[in-house]
Amino acid sequence: MVILSDDEVALIRAILTALRAIKIRDIDKALVILAKGDRGGL
Repeated sequence: MVILSDDEVALIRAILTALRAIKIRDIDKALVILAKGDRGGL
């Protein structure tokens, strides 16, 4: 088992939060593109 300092835990948490935000942004962009495509087909 690895023991992490408080600073290391904070850094890992920040990295994971940033990665999650990037994924959400990419998903939002994809949904907008799909929505535009749906409107164009009507």
